[in-house]
Amino acid sequence: MTLGNPDRPVGGLAVPRPEGIEIRPLARHDAMAALALAREHHHLGPSDDEAPRSAFDTIVGDADAVALLALAGTEPAGVLTFRFRRRLNHATFEGWVSDLFVREPLRGRGVGRALLDSAIAEWRLRGGHQVEVELRREQVAAFRLFEAAGFADLGTFYEIAPVRTRGIALQHGVEIRPIADDEDDFTEVTRLLAELGRPAPADERLPALRRTYAEHVGNPRTGSMLAFLDGRAVGFISLELRPRLHDGATEAWIPDLIVSEAARGRDIGAALLDAAFATALLRDATAAKLESGAQRAVAHRLYEAAGMVDVGSFLTLQR
Repeated sequence: MTLGNPDRPVGGLAVPRPEGIEIRPLARHDAMAALALAREHHHLGPSDDEAPRSAFDTIVGDADAVALLALAGTEPAGVLTFRFRRRLNHATFEGWVSDLFVREPLRGRGVGRALLDSAIAEWRLRGGHQVEVELRREQVAAFRLFEAAGFADLGTFYEIAPVRTRGIALQHGVEIRPIADDEDDFTEVTRLLAELGRPAPADERLPALRRTYAEHVGNPRTGSMLAFLDGRAVGFISLELRPRLHDGATEAWIPDLIVSEAARGRDIGAALLDAAFATALLRDATAAKLESGAQRAVAHRLYEAAGMVDVGSFLTLQR
């Protein structure tokens, strides 16, 4: 994360930090300290389970992740994991704050803000279009921290845990299948996402969007699907799987769900959501999450009917 002249760092490591606090990239030998902080934050005791260590190794070894440790002297004070991800129909990276923990005795000293500012600096270097974080309603101090850093509350954060399906029956003429890495599916997915409000695919951006799409389809941790009505693509749901640091469990994330207006009223959205939950269960996901804009009241009713619960908000920082 230090570019150019090592005596004049830029990016996250150049961010000022509180007196007596050091911030450095997490290394593999920091696993015990980072996992202890994460489990303390979630009010969990020590664990000998290998799953959290595996999740830690995945995050630290990911070229599209920033993992930072804050130290007060020699004692771990806080940890942040921040991942760069591409949304379909976007040519630039989005940042996601997946974990930010500060030990309770050291809160109020600016440790969390320094960790967050370090991640934001790295995101700016990559030219990302936004940073996102999901916060539960009880995380009052975290809300204040992110709002002070310029994040805006844009809507609701839904969750279902454990994941369960309802067995939604497909109506006549409706088919749902996984997306394929071909031009037809790419065209339909980009069209549907533009209808949802994602950026429309301008000609000069198509090669970058096509590469992002191919990477998404080829990623073993995705399970996105198209819905067809009488042979025409009318719906899309994207599904990604990600490990949780504190317990190593897999959770599902649904970035996008869209049904064309002309095809609504046939339970296609409910069927897509149910199919995504079924895929998540096959991949051993213990929870599924999604974010929904505050104005999407109809979508909120769909999520709640599927058993999802409004647990908080999602906040974003725009470029």
